[in-house]
Amino acid sequence: MKTADEIYNRVYELRAQHADVISEKDKIRAIMNGGADGIKALLGKQMRDMDYNQIPAPNMLHSAMERFAQKLELQLPQVGRWLPGYGFAVWVLKEKKDANGVPYPYAEVKDPYLCYPGYFGEGQQPKELAIVQRVPHETLAKLYPNHKNVILDEIDAEYNTMAYMSSYDKTWANQSGTGKVVAEYYDDEGTYIFLPENKVILDFIPNPLKSGPRFVVAKRFAFDQMQGQFHHVIGLMANMAKINVLSVIAMEDAVFTETNIIGEIESGQYKKGRLSVNYLTPGSQVSKPTNNLPYQLFQQIDRLERHLRLGSAYPVSDDGQSPNAFVTGRGLEELGQSASLHVREYQVILKDALEQIDTKRLEWDETMYANMRKPIAGFRNGTAFKETYVPSKDIAEMYKTRRIYGVMAGFDEPQKIITGLQLKQQGIIDKQTLQENMDGLDNISQINSRINAERAENVLFESLMAQAAQGNPKATMAAIEIKKNPQNMNSILEKFYTPEGEDMTPEEATLAQAGQQQAGPQGGPPPGLAQVLAQAAAQGGGQGG
Repeated sequence: MKTADEIYNRVYELRAQHADVISEKDKIRAIMNGGADGIKALLGKQMRDMDYNQIPAPNMLHSAMERFAQKLELQLPQVGRWLPGYGFAVWVLKEKKDANGVPYPYAEVKDPYLCYPGYFGEGQQPKELAIVQRVPHETLAKLYPNHKNVILDEIDAEYNTMAYMSSYDKTWANQSGTGKVVAEYYDDEGTYIFLPENKVILDFIPNPLKSGPRFVVAKRFAFDQMQGQFHHVIGLMANMAKINVLSVIAMEDAVFTETNIIGEIESGQYKKGRLSVNYLTPGSQVSKPTNNLPYQLFQQIDRLERHLRLGSAYPVSDDGQSPNAFVTGRGLEELGQSASLHVREYQVILKDALEQIDTKRLEWDETMYANMRKPIAGFRNGTAFKETYVPSKDIAEMYKTRRIYGVMAGFDEPQKIITGLQLKQQGIIDKQTLQENMDGLDNISQINSRINAERAENVLFESLMAQAAQGNPKATMAAIEIKKNPQNMNSILEKFYTPEGEDMTPEEATLAQAGQQQAGPQGGPPPGLAQVLAQAAAQGGGQGG
């Protein structure tokens, strides 16, 4: 185990490694959260005291990140905001218990703003991680009652070498922004819970995994630095915000343009505003200078917006806008291709990260609860199931998993329908695959059962109507029954196509007798279900020819 001083030094060094990107993370975080801090991050500290609610600066980066995140599922919408913004996301493996007290491993997503991963190396997975955050004193004291006095002891940050850690305010996990600064340090040995201000180790949890530390970092692909997707367009957005402010000022000045007067005013002080009247001496001249600056500003704003969208791969079509007066479907697809490629790249990153965390979860389950019989429940092919398993027997060191995105992952719903039907028509995918990729379709096996039952019902009903039209009394009587009781159509069709037997009801006997009379001299029973279906298929083929 490491000492308190060693943990202190490692946390300090990990944060120092990220010193160059801390300001970038602060800026991204402020812009994404919006408000006064977002305006200040764009326009400078001199905007600190300005009323941000009245600043006409659209937060396009926030909108762009929302659009990307909306194309992911489950935990991933949150990760879909952090991964493009900060350039990486972090999952930490922890343990929970279900309602019956059965333990199981789960992956907890962490706020990257508070995370400082170590050296990534050739495998692009660091071996150590520090997470520094504030935790409310009451919560911390409840978790570690043996260190209650230390937790409640306040340290003067001015004279503490870790004073920078005391500057953390409201975060994603702690909205109050109050509490004690706590550092979590992860490495191959385990997890250290550490108070950097007091240099006290609150807890140590050994790492049961042989494959490495109990965390996974999903890192965005970049050239040689860990950067977010919008790193290169912050300056453009700052200029756009400035020009937006200037355009509003210019518009107001254009409406209330100052008047140039050559002469004298007889009415005393010059009055401004609507319904104001001024009296001038005879021979005086009044002129209002022409100012078309607002229109030039609007053109510049449009140009900046175009550059911003190109740099951030954020097409106008994501906002429901058509980029041209008229455009074909193929044209819109090509215009959105850049954003689609970005989404596909994030899917590759997240797929790899989720497979790694799955591997660690399976290894954790087998290592910690090898011979424990554990329940597992879920849905398979639309049917609920509940079984039990023994990790050492059923996992048996098979830790590899595969995460496969749907064939139309990232598509919007209209595009899924059009593209999916085209793929199905060409025989590339089947109907069930198309259904699995559609949002909102639950219990697909039951849906398909209903579809098949409806198709069979339609065939039987059409055959019944055809026989009734040909004068079959049994079919005519069945049609009349359906007209009287349409809600009982299934039972009436079932009776009509049921072969004659000894346990026939009086109604069935009447229908059977009518069928025998219709059969004529040849006699014989009414047609069976196979004959009806064959007859319907033959009639359909003849009509198609």
